Amino acid sequence: MSEKQQRRDDRILDAEILNNVQTVPTGDLRTRRDECRELESEFSYARRLLQGKIDILGSELKRRSEGGDVGMGDLVGRLPSILADEPRTGGATRLLESDLPANAGKYRRYTERLATGLAHIETSTPEELTAMVEELATEERKVSEDRRRAQKIIDGLNAELVRRYQKGDEDPSSLLGN
Repeated sequence: MSEKQQRRDDRILDAEILNNVQTVPTGDLRTRRDECRELESEFSYARRLLQGKIDILGSELKRRSEGGDVGMGDLVGRLPSILADEPRTGGATRLLESDLPANAGKYRRYTERLATGLAHIETSTPEELTAMVEELATEERKVSEDRRRAQKIIDGLNAELVRRYQKGDEDPSSLLGN
């Protein structure tokens, strides 16, 4: 990830804004919330990509441990069932945007760099596949933590906006289009 991208993410994920959220102008709150929503969408996308690669490698490891032959044909044939497996649990569930995030290509390239071993899955040893799964799982945990941080900030900003509308500090009709 570029230094510029990291600075943007750090700025958006700065939880300090929640310490003085009552003093931030409403327009700035909405802008910050929208930026944070976009970043959370990017993290969700990256997380799904990482999980898909982990599932593919995990399925291949399981097949081999059960005595299956090494071969791409079998793996390719199983991809629909591997990738359509039950959703993972343990994370916060939110309504997902149907559009790809603005930086989808960046996250796709990023996860492809992490999982370059998928191109050599036929010739990789179980130990190499396990190491790839562990590396991807470590990265998925980092992305998930960033996603949770973004969700916490979004929730805090939304709570302040709701508080302002409920107390009459802001006019909710301003949200309606003319």
